[in-house]
Amino acid sequence: MKEIFSKSRWIWLSESKVNQYADFFTEFFCMSDRVILRISADTNYALYINGRFIYSGQYPDYPNYKIYDEIPIGEYCCIGKNILAILGWSAGEDSSTYRKEQAGVLFEIVCGETILAYSGEHIFVREDRCYRSGDVEKISPQIGFSFLYDATREDHWINGGGEGFSYSLVVQKNCKMYPRPDARLQYKKDYRAVLHSQGEVLYKGKAETAAQTVSEVFLRYKALDKMGNAFEENPLLPFEGGWRLKSTSDGLYAVADMGEEVSGYVCLDIEVADDTEIIVAFGEHLLDSRVRSYIDGRNFAFTYRACKGRNVWCGNLRRLGLRYIQIYCECKEVVLYDCRVLRTEREVRQQSVDIRDGLFRCIFENGVRTLKNCMHEHYEDCPWREQSLYGMDSRNQMLFGYYVFHNDGYAQSNLRLMAEGLRDDGLLDLCFPARIGVTIPSFSLYYVFALAENYRHTGNSGFAEKIFPVAQKIMESFERRRDQLGLIPVFSETGYWNFYEWKEGLDGGLIFRDKELPLRYDCCLNLLYLYAIQQMSWLCNSLGKQDIYGGKAAELKSAVIKTFYDSGRQAFAAENERGIKRIYAQLPQALALMTECFSEAEQSLILCLTERRDLITLSLSNKVWAYDALLQKDRRKHLGFVLEDMKRIFGAMVLCGDTTLYETESGPNDFYRAGSLCHGWSAVPCYILKRYAEGVI
Repeated sequence: MKEIFSKSRWIWLSESKVNQYADFFTEFFCMSDRVILRISADTNYALYINGRFIYSGQYPDYPNYKIYDEIPIGEYCCIGKNILAILGWSAGEDSSTYRKEQAGVLFEIVCGETILAYSGEHIFVREDRCYRSGDVEKISPQIGFSFLYDATREDHWINGGGEGFSYSLVVQKNCKMYPRPDARLQYKKDYRAVLHSQGEVLYKGKAETAAQTVSEVFLRYKALDKMGNAFEENPLLPFEGGWRLKSTSDGLYAVADMGEEVSGYVCLDIEVADDTEIIVAFGEHLLDSRVRSYIDGRNFAFTYRACKGRNVWCGNLRRLGLRYIQIYCECKEVVLYDCRVLRTEREVRQQSVDIRDGLFRCIFENGVRTLKNCMHEHYEDCPWREQSLYGMDSRNQMLFGYYVFHNDGYAQSNLRLMAEGLRDDGLLDLCFPARIGVTIPSFSLYYVFALAENYRHTGNSGFAEKIFPVAQKIMESFERRRDQLGLIPVFSETGYWNFYEWKEGLDGGLIFRDKELPLRYDCCLNLLYLYAIQQMSWLCNSLGKQDIYGGKAAELKSAVIKTFYDSGRQAFAAENERGIKRIYAQLPQALALMTECFSEAEQSLILCLTERRDLITLSLSNKVWAYDALLQKDRRKHLGFVLEDMKRIFGAMVLCGDTTLYETESGPNDFYRAGSLCHGWSAVPCYILKRYAEGVI
């Protein structure tokens, strides 16, 4: 077999800029349907054959771990001449979801051993006419740029038309290529949405961003039958006849409800009398009687400029997470045929489950939807606001997923990707792949937990052996920081965020700071390190390696008890600074119980988690520590408490009609009204119900 990409070269436009879109076009001939296309891009690509959209979704990667897709395209080709069109996008700027590298596209089309087409300086390219390149507003710091699409400039280049093309520039990218580690995502549009509301808009004026503009407009509801439609109790989308929307004001609005949280590409089918600007907002709730589009500098909206006549369009370069789409049209009349999402999902096989209680069954199903919406090329903390792969979040998602889905190697592909984020200081990056000026030390310890748990649940010793050196380097980094007290002090240098959970005193303070912290010891950090020692000891013994970790546990336990345990309050303090113990929260107690740090105080720690009300409570991200610790100590005794706690917290989310599980108990109003309603780390009920309560409730 010939070497892949043997003739191909990385290509791009001759002039690069941030947030740049490029059109690549070529023709190829084939006489068989056994045709394969291999492609890789930086940042993303959308692929078309003979004018038909095939796929979009570059696997996030690193230069030393650059991923290509291999796509059978024979069913889209005809005998003879065919047209290949690739819309490439380069973010050109670091974010939590992308690590800035040289922009480029690499591809080849092969039939057996014959190369039918390949990327090189002979490929035609131009800057895309419809997507606005250059600096535009950002959806969020984590996701990066929003977009503006101008349909009035379309010239059907994907079908072989278009002007302004020139030859591509060969660019230098030193990459080590690997095939995609798991299956490509699947597209689904086999569902219907509901036209939730519609009416007239009165604009106050243009704001700095489209999202901010529509966040401040006046809305007036107007019934469909008052706009020239027959009365319809449950107006569905798509609708072949189209819903006619008319206004006597500045413009129109319409809200489409997908029925549940979804992830995918926004699609529009709308008819306008003249060229019209449409602002499309997306979100997870309607608590403000509209989609909450502008939140503390974040812009959950994009702009689509419709051309006169009927517009059928899909934004297949940017996957968005949402339940509701709200369109704002600066015109007096439109016909709306469709406004939905082309669902972009990872296919998973779900395990059977025996939960007969109706409420717990609904909680479980919401948890499954939450996990699925946070699984794409890699795990995501949330599909709406960030779409980022974090060490702590993904450990929860992996653990929960072992009990919900059949193992298909997805967790391992994530661990492999994260391994490329190992830094010179022995810690992992904050997100993967990304280049961020700060990291969370404790999240690197969660990677160690995740590796051990993956081996427990998959038994794949070959993979564990391969990744084990990464865990070793993480452990060495922490061990080097242990001081004369036998503890790890807080990471005081700038560039480290000492975060444990979103609770008072445990959130690490300023994320980006310019001053070093004074000497301080955090109980959570040392207990997490203790748990990592225990997991590494187990891994060593399971893999037949010399155990250099187990002997360190007793000394660390003693130091933790001496420094943090308050006999008067019968609880561990979260901090000790210059001998002063402060901040009493449930998380240190849960970690101490889970690690069996202080057996003499076991009953007091249990009371801290079950009865006492004088401690800062656990966030949803860390509920798993308390639930696991209690149930592993005495399942029969504590299961009732755990179930009631889950019913109180997660039952409220189900009963209000939401379809996924929130980031925090405060829901959408946390984080200055930017709380996520779909967050992977909160799917703990799936894990608890399947592992400890299945067949009981």
